[in-house]
Amino acid sequence: MKSVDTSFHQYFFPNINDDGWKFISAMAAISLILALIWLPLGGISFLLTIWCFYCFRDPVRITPVLSGAIIAPADGHVVAISKENGPDALGLQNKKFTRVSIYSSLFDVHINRIPIKSKVNKLFYDCGKNYTGTTDKNFIGNEKMLVSLKQSEGFEFVLQQTAVFCNKRIVYNLKKGDEFNAGQRFGFIRFGGYVDIFLPEKVEPQVCVGQIMIGGETIIADIKSDAPRIEGEIR
Repeated sequence: MKSVDTSFHQYFFPNINDDGWKFISAMAAISLILALIWLPLGGISFLLTIWCFYCFRDPVRITPVLSGAIIAPADGHVVAISKENGPDALGLQNKKFTRVSIYSSLFDVHINRIPIKSKVNKLFYDCGKNYTGTTDKNFIGNEKMLVSLKQSEGFEFVLQQTAVFCNKRIVYNLKKGDEFNAGQRFGFIRFGGYVDIFLPEKVEPQVCVGQIMIGGETIIADIKSDAPRIEGEIR
């Protein structure tokens, strides 16, 4: 395995997703114009440009190669874990799942990754309504992308990307029939949002509400384990 670059250069100048350069370039140009008009205003805009730069960082991740391991699909905090039926839009309303919700803030890495080696079974995209003005991931007006994944042993998983505040922010690069390994990139939500993973009914999550997830690295659960759901304490 290749070694991981831990140099200061990699920390301050990380890999940037190609989609981000148009936003970074636009903000840099605006900063220059504002600086010519009034230097302090240009300085503030320049700081926002740096923030935008880091919003689109695309770091290398070391995914555990472990049969049955389910890997976190996104960076952020686990904000909810609940038992519920699958999404109606994918025809899974009669199947039971455990839903693990991860919130990626404005400061998290926004790249989303496949949780387990699997094949894309179904897709459903809802463009939502522009400028919904809500952070409620269940709000009907939010932009959403739903992906059903079939694992080789017959387990079915669902990934749900949900944008907040305004729409046209979800980017996905997959289609029905595509096959992925665990940890592979499949898209992102520009400037953050919610990424939910629906685990099969008998697969219990091995993470707790409040824990920090590292997309492509943190093991959320194991389909080969019969371990009960774990609980956490603030210490």
